[in-house]
Amino acid sequence: MQTFSPNPTTEEKAMDTSDITEGAPFWQPHISAWPQSGLTQKAYCEQQELRYSTFGYWVRKLRRAAEPATEKKGAGFVPVIPATVQPAGLILSLPNGLEIRGIATETLPLVKQLLAVL
Repeated sequence: MQTFSPNPTTEEKAMDTSDITEGAPFWQPHISAWPQSGLTQKAYCEQQELRYSTFGYWVRKLRRAAEPATEKKGAGFVPVIPATVQPAGLILSLPNGLEIRGIATETLPLVKQLLAVL
C-alpha cells in the first residue's frame, strides 16, 4: 500500500500524474505485463502495490492514445435534400366509390385484370 511522502520519488510522481509524457514510461510496462500475469486488474494492482483506479485510468488513456485519430465531426446542421415527388399516377374512380390509385403504364395490365373481375 502506498503511503504519503513529502518528497515523492520519480516513480511516485509518475503514478500520480495525468500527463502522458510523464506517466506513460511508468505505466506502460505494467499495462503490458498485466495480461501475461493471468490476474485480474485488481489482483495485479494489489500484487504490484498500485492504485487500482489509477491503473484503470492509465489503461484507458494509453489505449486511446494508441488508437488512430478519428475525424471528429462538430455539431451543426446537416443539409436536407428533399426527395423528388413522384407523380401519383392516374386515379380511376368507379361509380360504386371504389378508387384505384397509382395507375401507371407498367400497371395497366393489372388494372385491366381488376376491372374485368369487378
